[in-house]
Amino acid sequence: MADFLYKGVVDWFLEQMSQDKLAAGDKMPSLRKLAKELKLSLNTVIHAYEILCEEGWIESRPKSGYFVCHRSNAKPASLMVGEALQALQEDGVKMAWSCLAHRSALVDHDESLLSLSNRNEEQDFPVLGKGNLSAREALSGYLNSLGIKSHASQLWLSRSALSLFSQTVLTLTQTGDTVLVLTPCDPRITSTLQSLGRKVLTLAVGERGADLDIVIRSLRDEQIAMLVLPGQFAFPSGQLISNLSLRRWLAIIDEVKIPVVEWDMCSHLGYRASAIMTYKSLDHNEHIIYLGGIESKSSDSSQAWCLPGQYQAQLEGAFLAADTALSHKQQEALTSLLQSGGKRSLTKRSRDIWANAERIKGQLEQRLGESVSFAPTKGGLSLWMYLDQPLAEQDAVNLHAMFRQSVVPGAMMSFEADANHWLAINISMGDASLLIDKLAEYLKLDAPKKDVVSEPSKTSVQEASKQSEQATSAMVEEQLAEPKAETKKKAEQRDASTEPLYNPMLDLINHDFG
Repeated sequence: MADFLYKGVVDWFLEQMSQDKLAAGDKMPSLRKLAKELKLSLNTVIHAYEILCEEGWIESRPKSGYFVCHRSNAKPASLMVGEALQALQEDGVKMAWSCLAHRSALVDHDESLLSLSNRNEEQDFPVLGKGNLSAREALSGYLNSLGIKSHASQLWLSRSALSLFSQTVLTLTQTGDTVLVLTPCDPRITSTLQSLGRKVLTLAVGERGADLDIVIRSLRDEQIAMLVLPGQFAFPSGQLISNLSLRRWLAIIDEVKIPVVEWDMCSHLGYRASAIMTYKSLDHNEHIIYLGGIESKSSDSSQAWCLPGQYQAQLEGAFLAADTALSHKQQEALTSLLQSGGKRSLTKRSRDIWANAERIKGQLEQRLGESVSFAPTKGGLSLWMYLDQPLAEQDAVNLHAMFRQSVVPGAMMSFEADANHWLAINISMGDASLLIDKLAEYLKLDAPKKDVVSEPSKTSVQEASKQSEQATSAMVEEQLAEPKAETKKKAEQRDASTEPLYNPMLDLINHDFG
């Protein structure tokens, strides 16, 4: 009898999916609401939700509820570790203009996120210096909650993260110095370095980190003057770095004693409620200069911050001279956003971004099928999408011209041989249908594919909904009759195909990776 009741909840879910009443990214009804609707006990619904979670249909998000996941049939794209350093060509100015043209594809498209209230009531002048104490205290509390130890006196607020980065480079390095950058990264980093006359070496980071042997050799032999690290969710690089790997990185940084910049504009957009791991969170010797922020399309509602670490005395004068201070209203908007219980909190925004990402992934895979695959992701603003065949040159030019607010070509963020196969797609955009149709046209996919959703059984949701009640019941009963250990094993196998699992023993065996 109990199995029948659990099956009833699963049948309800499959029916909702088949009728498009539920889609990837949608929030599931609360446990109590569904129990009341289906006239079942709360424990029955809880157990059914556990089954759906184990099978990968839905995901639990603490303090948020349950959400429908996109179930991919494609093998995830693999991001390979770079086998050698890449020296960038001297085309910094051209690269810089190109990166600025794609700026909107790198930032949050929600222009109301940091919008200013009462804008026309009075003139609002910038605040001289690093920012109001109240705003810096609010930011300090937020960073501490992410595991980044900070104090209000150490923080510097600005309206431009790129300006903070530029001033850091100008102050701590000289023209002609060599800077090592881990990629894929925000293309504004490499273009800014080149525009300022620095030589840029890049090293590709795979799903498990960078080859530390190459890092150590380059720091020893190439006279590196600065190291730039991507944040945890900066495209796919760095997103799965383990605690042990981070500690090895910090050991290297402590030994070489050169300026290190962590560019982290996305740690507030983790899709799952888990601790954010950054290089700065383990930096007890203050070697790392931490740059973070929240950027949007509107020029007056992008805000950034910096923890200068041991370079505070050198950098504060440069930051002051850059004159990018925030106004009172901008700081009030930032303070409001950092409050977890606010109507416009970063926590709420991360949920919205996650849901939209699930919808866009579903639409892309439905339309483009096996022509595309995605690198595993845990957060951020971009889907890192791999094309089986790169776009023709003219098609790529046309796509970038039409969708500069939504797409960044992989060759701007990575300098490996397969970079032209990759695209970064902004998941904070609204309607992605036009972009998807254009991609299908350029990839020569004529007719839209039917929406095929994988199931616990061999039949699709749509087919299951057309079968008789007896056939559907048999399908679900067979699924639920599996031993619990076997069900868990299958869930783990599926998770391994969509998101690599961290095994600390691999760090000890493969000690040359970080």
